[in-house]
Amino acid sequence: MDGVMTEGYGQRFGERLRVENARAMVTRVLRNADIAVTEIRCDNPPLEMTGAVQREDAFVITLYLRDRPNHEYWEDGRRALVCDFRAGESCLHDLKRDPSAVLDKPYHTLFLYLPRGALDAIADGPTCREFAI
Repeated sequence: MDGVMTEGYGQRFGERLRVENARAMVTRVLRNADIAVTEIRCDNPPLEMTGAVQREDAFVITLYLRDRPNHEYWEDGRRALVCDFRAGESCLHDLKRDPSAVLDKPYHTLFLYLPRGALDAIADGPTCREFAI
């Protein structure tokens, strides 16, 4: 991450989602970009919004491991949508848009953190060129 601390994964991300323990697995893509998966589970949510996240040029893919009916999702301080997510479904979030949600139901989710640098490294990598059509 070029010396920049991120809140996009791990314990800092877990704190944003109001949980004490957030397990993460991190791998480095080339020399300067981390890709991470954070598992978050909360059986008794605090009935409030997620905390603010540091805006950065990165994405988080959310994989729901538990149904989330009437999930209230916000971007840039405005409600973006209310929808039902079933276990096994996923959603893409842009961390430049300050995504947040109402924590009003139990949840169990995997969050895949993908910074722009990692996506660029993957796109520019030799393996991608080898398979280009």
